[in-house]
Amino acid sequence: MQLTVNIAPMGCVRMTRRGKWTNAYAQRYLAYKNTIAWAAREKVKKPIESPVTVKLTFYFPIPPSWPKWKKQEAREGRIRPTVKPDIDNIVKGCFDGMNAIVWKDDNQVVEESSSKWYSDHPRIEIEVLEVSA
Repeated sequence: MQLTVNIAPMGCVRMTRRGKWTNAYAQRYLAYKNTIAWAAREKVKKPIESPVTVKLTFYFPIPPSWPKWKKQEAREGRIRPTVKPDIDNIVKGCFDGMNAIVWKDDNQVVEESSSKWYSDHPRIEIEVLEVSA
């Protein structure tokens, strides 16, 4: 299954029960996870029950304050995002959004690869493959 979610990648947010309803950043994160979940629901009719391998590619917006030459290098992949959010936190957000939709539980993920890039079109590209024994 291949899926593209047209949303800028966002890191996982630590929240309390109360903070889930009062913290604006937590609200934004919950909306982000729901966007991923809805995109997954459009592609997947039934959760996968076997082990899976997942490839995630995160495309971050190019900072508008950068000079033209630096923006061009980012477009060509010569400059990569080395800023927050950390890659493990953005992976967690995607896994949380796809849990119980693409697979029954994220403990079924036996292999994962992820990368961060810059793009004029921020998005998340997801590829999920069932692992055969």
